[in-house]
Amino acid sequence: MAKTNSGLVTYAKAQIGLSYWYGTFGQTASETLYTAKKKQYPSYYTASDFSSQYGKRVHDCVGLIKGYLWSSSTTATLVYASSQDVSASGMYSKATTKGGISSFPMKAGQLVFKSSSSSSSGIHHVGVFGGDGYVYEAKGHQYGVVKTVYAAKDWQYWAQCPWCTDNTASTSSTSTTSSTSTTSKTATGVAKSKDSTLAGTYKMTASQLNMRNGAGTSYSIMTTLSKNTKVKNYGYYTEVSGTKWFYVQVTVSGVTYTGFCSEKYLTKV
Repeated sequence: MAKTNSGLVTYAKAQIGLSYWYGTFGQTASETLYTAKKKQYPSYYTASDFSSQYGKRVHDCVGLIKGYLWSSSTTATLVYASSQDVSASGMYSKATTKGGISSFPMKAGQLVFKSSSSSSSGIHHVGVFGGDGYVYEAKGHQYGVVKTVYAAKDWQYWAQCPWCTDNTASTSSTSTTSSTSTTSKTATGVAKSKDSTLAGTYKMTASQLNMRNGAGTSYSIMTTLSKNTKVKNYGYYTEVSGTKWFYVQVTVSGVTYTGFCSEKYLTKV
């Protein structure tokens, strides 16, 4: 069965809410698996809740990708392939299409990486970009498989999965609620803070308001919005000189923009 970017996104989304077990890649959690992994990676198996997760599919970060590669469906039994059994850094090394995050083409199903150093040799974590402004990742045992806002995390590298066919358009957006794809443009700036009380829909109070590529007027303009235009905020922002710049999303003329607008010209509705 051919493996594709869109298939990887579908698989990753289906695992949300399931548990993270270090060194796993979609196996069914059991006492036997726990005993084997605890012996292999004792420092990662110190929590007291493993037994409550028996009977469910489990992954670590790169295991989320391998679980897709080795399964015929989101729940199928795995068929192990030793040639693809690599770490997060190994996944990046194997990729032929890759680079620093500043060159990320924002394609659904491509991989994003975090590094503990200033080079790709320090890569230690990987997630799947969904094309919808989110990354789907097995974040750690405390969190399990979750979706996180792409711009709210410090992703440093990206790559096309070396064993998947790229069948998604550049800057395409996939949606679980609609079969219609929309072009999307996402700011390169990163939201540095979150306050859930700020989440909600806002409208513009100025006659015109620029959405920018980062927090502050020094960043380039992505689009200009007219008065009363409504935007969505999920609680993310960056504060600059005492002013919050909200990380917001809006669709205008078939293009979904995700960028920064000053709180001074937004009112919650």
